[in-house]
Amino acid sequence: MKGFQVGAPWRERSLRYKLAFVISSVWTLYTLAYLGNVFFHLSLIIPSQTHRAISSGLICILVFLLYPPSKSRITKRELTWFDGALILIIIAGCSYIAWNADDLIAEGRLVCYPAEMLLAALTFLSVLEAVRRATGLVPVLLISLFFFYAVYSDYLPGFTRSTGFSYSMALGWMFLSSEGFWGMILGIVSTIVAGFIIFGGFLRVSGVSQFFSDLALGLGGSMTGGAAKAAVLASSFFGTFSGSTAANVATTGQITIPLMKKTGYEKNYAGAVEATASLGGMFTPPVMGATAFLIAEFLQISYWEVCIAAFLPAVAYYATLLLQVHMHAAKTGLEGLPRESLPSVKKTLKGGWQYLIPFAVLLFFLGGLKYSAETSIMYTLGSLLVVTSFRKESRLTPGRLLNALEESARGMLPIIPLCTAIGILVGAVQMTGVAMRFTSELLVMSGGNLMLLLIMTGLAAFILGMGMTAVGVYILTVVLLAPAVVKLGVEPIAAHMFLFYFGCLAFITPPVAVEAFIAAGISGGSPFKTGFRAMRLGFAAYLVPWAFIFNPGILMVGSLAGITEAFFFVTLGSMSAGCAFEGFFMTRLRGWERVLLFLSGMSVFTPHGLTRALGLAFLGFLLCSQIWKWRMAKRIPVP
Repeated sequence: MKGFQVGAPWRERSLRYKLAFVISSVWTLYTLAYLGNVFFHLSLIIPSQTHRAISSGLICILVFLLYPPSKSRITKRELTWFDGALILIIIAGCSYIAWNADDLIAEGRLVCYPAEMLLAALTFLSVLEAVRRATGLVPVLLISLFFFYAVYSDYLPGFTRSTGFSYSMALGWMFLSSEGFWGMILGIVSTIVAGFIIFGGFLRVSGVSQFFSDLALGLGGSMTGGAAKAAVLASSFFGTFSGSTAANVATTGQITIPLMKKTGYEKNYAGAVEATASLGGMFTPPVMGATAFLIAEFLQISYWEVCIAAFLPAVAYYATLLLQVHMHAAKTGLEGLPRESLPSVKKTLKGGWQYLIPFAVLLFFLGGLKYSAETSIMYTLGSLLVVTSFRKESRLTPGRLLNALEESARGMLPIIPLCTAIGILVGAVQMTGVAMRFTSELLVMSGGNLMLLLIMTGLAAFILGMGMTAVGVYILTVVLLAPAVVKLGVEPIAAHMFLFYFGCLAFITPPVAVEAFIAAGISGGSPFKTGFRAMRLGFAAYLVPWAFIFNPGILMVGSLAGITEAFFFVTLGSMSAGCAFEGFFMTRLRGWERVLLFLSGMSVFTPHGLTRALGLAFLGFLLCSQIWKWRMAKRIPVP
């Protein structure tokens, strides 16, 4: 959002940005009051549909205030008549639902009256405009396609044919019912996801990210390639809880990317390291970009089970990335940072150990006491407010508190409008029953071949993920694609994790590569060169999802022996491929050695016994060859 700076002085703000601050503060305070049951204790009962309409309406208004209608107006600060009209429509539409929620639910009516139809249509168009501004044109076209599909499905051939619905009924289903706009997806996003986004906003404003950066520098800064390793550690620490890969890159990248460039890393490589490390935060428990709670909801399992399943793949991802960073540094001769210039781990922990308390509180209430996510995040946020008050540099002064309110709402701009509009897609699927027929068609197209089906669904998830948030792409893929994969006998958790990973790959993969663009903006490099370099560094993210299907032990499914075996071979295979990409092991690898190492890694990765044995044999041969070359280079005689 060019022209919008959190914490800008009030006098320097135009009317647009003054209103944005007010709306941001109102949304954050209202959400905290709702999550903390303040309204209940005040004897005010807010129906879930009312809450969803309020939350969606406030954030959509904020989008119209902070995002101009076109790039040509990005530097203009006045509030246009078009923005004002959209804001009034959103206020009217959401207020109508919020005020009449109880009556609409009791009535169960799914057909709009004429006045309601006009209001529903205008609200529909306004929400789509909010999505276009905050997320892009692709989701708008996709959602619009599904709406018109619901209306005209009786004219379509084959498995896409349905009964068709009138505009009045289609808009009624989307606008009046507890499905559509105001369904389960928006319910989760406006409560659980919102809570964690607010926590992340307070975390960033309090400056706790500096503690994680200092801790990462102290732990890995003096090693070979220390600046890049510190970047990986810092991004993994912060990304685990931030809930946003873009925020992770923008926050930790401001520190780590200049540091990497200063110590000799090429600018595109420095940006790629930060982008790839930040991507891993989406896969790492406990938050996983808030998608962990959606997975638990869709699969009807506990949140804790999702965290357990996601843990080992995240370890394999970061272990591979750290190894690649080390090999690159060893190949190019990039030494670690001088120990005397680095923060002391002991002093960093002594001065900031209290910042770890909120994360312990979160795990205790979620995993130990089995409290709901909404309650747990409120206790976590409360503990954050307490521990940050111990030090002047992190204390939430009135100014910082206001910044936190604004920062928290800012984090929801790409999420809530999209998830409101996705209710149209979900509603269209439910109305027409196309999901079951689409699942059958995918199975027919793949001929019952699991590998072919996975390639098709993985590619579809990647395409759907272009320009969307992790939450949005997960919802789309799980509704449209997951049932077909589960039908072929794949574990549900494995199918959902597979599609989630592939949907997130667009964050570092050109042409979209949102993280690469942000990182390149900080490093001064090329977004496309940064993105292609990030693809090589993040190869584990492209590889590990296949283990969910063929090595489900990596998700902690099965016996302890099976889990250990799956983790070992998946990690070994990923690391071997990573070394092949870097062209270095103990010494520089020749072309044929890189090819052999990559193929050996892939062989070890597969669950087939003979293939795995051959891969291990070739890895052993390459290891012996590298030891011999290394000792010859050191002029140490081979005994």
